[in-house]
Amino acid sequence: MKRNKVLVLLMIGIILPVMVLAGAGNAESKPPVRIAGLSGVSGLAMVKLIEAPALGGRAVTHSIFKSPDLLTGKIVTGEVDIAALPINTAAILYNKGASIQIAAVIGWGVMYLVGDSKVRDWADLKGQTVSAPAKGAVPDLLFRYLLSKNGLNPEEDLTINYVGSPVELAQLIASGAGSLAVLPEPWVTQVMERNPKLQVLLDFQREWQRIEKQGQTYPQTCIAVNRKFAESNREFVRLYLEELDGAIGWLNRNPESAGLLAEKHVQISAGAVKKGLARCNLRFENALTARPEIDRFLLRLSELAPDAIGGKLPDEKFYYQP
Repeated sequence: MKRNKVLVLLMIGIILPVMVLAGAGNAESKPPVRIAGLSGVSGLAMVKLIEAPALGGRAVTHSIFKSPDLLTGKIVTGEVDIAALPINTAAILYNKGASIQIAAVIGWGVMYLVGDSKVRDWADLKGQTVSAPAKGAVPDLLFRYLLSKNGLNPEEDLTINYVGSPVELAQLIASGAGSLAVLPEPWVTQVMERNPKLQVLLDFQREWQRIEKQGQTYPQTCIAVNRKFAESNREFVRLYLEELDGAIGWLNRNPESAGLLAEKHVQISAGAVKKGLARCNLRFENALTARPEIDRFLLRLSELAPDAIGGKLPDEKFYYQP
């Protein structure tokens, strides 16, 4: 009898460590999910989730990049599993063969004309000088499209003064060096804080709705997933998108708290978020549901500059199927 007890104890002593090691092996087989975004408004929707070290029992890491090139490089090399980035950038990467699909739209346009002039309508821009970010970038293409739809020739009816980046442009207009500028949030709010004479003169999002006869504006920022990661982690992707949807709703209801998180994680001042969050147009929508709006926006960009979307409209495989 004693001998049998000894044998049982010996077997437990052998089997238990093996089971523990096997469990450890299973945990190690699931590395942290790598989530990334850009500083500024593109990463704003993610801020509530950034401080969570895990989601659904799975460890996560968050990286926020100041340079779009750094983020896209990580996506191309497969070093990022989930990312927030401009939709046209996702289209470019997809058309170049990157293993990427878009799963949701989270940002619906942040472009405005600000200034201290008496411009009240697009027709008032005739003969004016307007400063804008880099030539050929999405803000420039969108501005040109809206001008043309309002009967203005961007090359002849006004002067567009190109400035290197929104940061430089914001500094220029806030100092009074220019009277009109095309700017995205959060710089719109920041320049109006620095120079009380400045105000929002034209809303690109409302104008898009009017011209395109749409109930909503253009989709600008998306959540993209690495295709191979998403195929083998469908439940995690589902849970992340669900949590992100809720987080965006929380941000819109709590601009002051959202501002504190934004200042900490995505380099936007808390004050700018508190005052300008409504103009950031954050809203979650499944990419498949939003496909008509996405295709329309990408098509309009490609009509002006095919390279802005990678040369062609992405096919149906561009859209993640839950």
